[in-house]
Amino acid sequence: MKINHRGKISSCDKDELHAEPATSGSKATTRLQSKKFSLVVSLALGATILSACGGSSSASSTSTTAASSSSSSSSSSAGSSASSTLASQLKSLEAVPSFKAPGPSLNASKLSGKTVAVIDGDPAAGPVIDAANGITAAAKVAGLNLKLLNGQNASTSTYIQLLDEAIALKPVAIITLAVAPALVKPQLQQAKKDGIPVVVGLQQWHASPNRPDYFGFVTQPGAEEGTLLAEQIAADGPKNATVGFITSNVINLSLQIYNSFKTALAKYCPGCKIVDTQNVDPSNWVSSLTSTASSILSANPNLNYLIPVFDGMTPFIVSALGAASGHSVKVITTQGSTGAAIKELQNGTFTSDIGASGIWEGWAMVDQALRAGLNMSPESNTTLPVRVLNKSDLSGVNPNSDAAVYGTSYVSGFKKLWGLG
Repeated sequence: MKINHRGKISSCDKDELHAEPATSGSKATTRLQSKKFSLVVSLALGATILSACGGSSSASSTSTTAASSSSSSSSSSAGSSASSTLASQLKSLEAVPSFKAPGPSLNASKLSGKTVAVIDGDPAAGPVIDAANGITAAAKVAGLNLKLLNGQNASTSTYIQLLDEAIALKPVAIITLAVAPALVKPQLQQAKKDGIPVVVGLQQWHASPNRPDYFGFVTQPGAEEGTLLAEQIAADGPKNATVGFITSNVINLSLQIYNSFKTALAKYCPGCKIVDTQNVDPSNWVSSLTSTASSILSANPNLNYLIPVFDGMTPFIVSALGAASGHSVKVITTQGSTGAAIKELQNGTFTSDIGASGIWEGWAMVDQALRAGLNMSPESNTTLPVRVLNKSDLSGVNPNSDAAVYGTSYVSGFKKLWGLG
């Protein structure tokens, strides 16, 4: 079984990684799994008391009651309007995304035959497989000589070894997949010293297109995905929805999605509450995810939403749902991975999946590598287009086909951008 996640991290850096990665049996895990995170947000509705000049007590009371009634009606109307607006915005993201150039056009033919090295940090992970396939296809179109270096055991020592090998090849650029920059900082600095730009893939999304130790990055916008999860709950209701959330915080993108979700939920649905948050390390998905999801459902029989942070958790969540007879919880998740998650959307087990094409990501990484090799600036628009996937949009769609789910506008788009189409 392929575990579909963004990478495994064995140590931390306060900038790139979650400062307290949880592993099975650790104190961090115990704290996360024993605490319930409750988000209680109060909404001020003009509670300032104004002093009135004159007027009887009864008149004042009547005026206050009328004002209160008017305020309540206005608030209800505003809430309904806000929900409608969110629903409309989400609806617009259900369409197959179209290509938008991530930066100025370039001449890829100038790098024809040049070598680009790719460090595959976790070749068994679904998103990494998709990105690697995208990189392979894009490199062929661009005429690049691709050198793929696989890290079979997803360990820091392996990443260091592979980066040393990549630097020795003296490529025009290096692309890393699911390798936390903090774990290989000396190698990144050496590559920079040797004039070899590095493109970081499948890591935490950053607002800045480049970072001190590497040229640029490409990844799914975790902050946006977390916000969209909250917007969907606010749009679909109820206004006092209860939420259970399963994270996997050793993967830094998980924490980013969760934090943006919490912030957005407080903003768009102040009456909603996260009643249970559990963290499960990727190494324990097979042994613990089903029981963790089952415990959340059992402890919260009226739970409205269950959010497994990554749709790679699908098989284990489905098992838990099967055991929770009669539970009407809605499951929403992120990544938009083809395969099992899309099938569960099609049969109605899941409500929605918010994510982007992994193969498209691979093409974007090659675009970054080309810009690096041509001494251009990194992409000015690094955000991959996100699609909100649900049952109504996937009827008759091949769940295993990335092209069927996300289209192929990026293929012709990048070709044209590179002067090859």
